[in-house]
Amino acid sequence: MKPCEFDVAYLESEMDRHVLWESHCHAQFEMIAVANGDITVMMEGQTYRLQKNQILIIPPLFYHSVTANEKGRYRRITALFGVDCIPSVLQNEFLGQGRTAAIDSSRIEKLERICQKQDLAFYAPLLQSLMTEIFYDTLQVPQAPAKMEADEFLQKAFEYIDRHLHEKILLDDLAKATTRSKSSFCHLFEEKMKISPKQYILQKKLALASKLIDDGVPRTVAAMQVGYDNYSNFYRIHLKHFGINNPPNK
Repeated sequence: MKPCEFDVAYLESEMDRHVLWESHCHAQFEMIAVANGDITVMMEGQTYRLQKNQILIIPPLFYHSVTANEKGRYRRITALFGVDCIPSVLQNEFLGQGRTAAIDSSRIEKLERICQKQDLAFYAPLLQSLMTEIFYDTLQVPQAPAKMEADEFLQKAFEYIDRHLHEKILLDDLAKATTRSKSSFCHLFEEKMKISPKQYILQKKLALASKLIDDGVPRTVAAMQVGYDNYSNFYRIHLKHFGINNPPNK
C-alpha cells in the first residue's frame, strides 16, 4: 500500500446472530462503515455497537473482533489506510483510540459506488475528499461507544504486551504482571478475548512488523525489532499470515 492510498471494499454477508468473525489486527488504520446491519466490535477490551450509517475507525495494531447482534443482511464498506491519509491537523486525534460516528447515508452510498468502479485510481481524489469529510464527522458528531466497566485484568495484560512487544514475551511474566498463575492467566485471557494469549501476541507482533516493513525498515531488522532472533522463523510465520514472498535475505 502506498503512503496515502485507501484499500476500500464493499462486502455483503447473510449473518446469524452471535456469529463471531475471526479476531485480528492490522498494521494500518481500518474503517468499518455499516450500510445495513447491527454488529458489536470488541477492540482491546472495549465494545462498540454499530448500526446503519455508523462507522468505526480502528487504529493500527488494535486487536478486534466482530459479532452480529441480529440475523439478516450485513452490508458494509471497509477501508485500510495509513496515517498519512489523515489530514496532518487531525492525526493526533486518531492515534491510540477508536473513533465512532453517525454519518449521512449519502456518504455510505458514495463509498459504495466508488468500490464498484473499475478504475479506482481515477476516483482516488474523490475518495480522499470523502474520507476527509468522514474524519471530520467522527470529531464533530462522535458517537459514544457502548460502555462497559474497565477490565483491570485485560488492561494490565494489554499494557504489559504493548510495553514489551519488541521483546520475547513469556507467559510466566504476563501471569506475574496480572497477579495470576500461568494456567489461570491463559484460561481467563482466552475466555475474555476468544483467542489464546500466544496467538494474540503473535498477531500483534506480525502487524507491527508489517508496519515497520511498510515504513521502509528491512525485513531482517523488522524481525529483530519484534523479538525474533531467527529470521527464518519470522519469514516462515510472516509468509503464512500475509503471503509475503520476498526472498528471506531481503
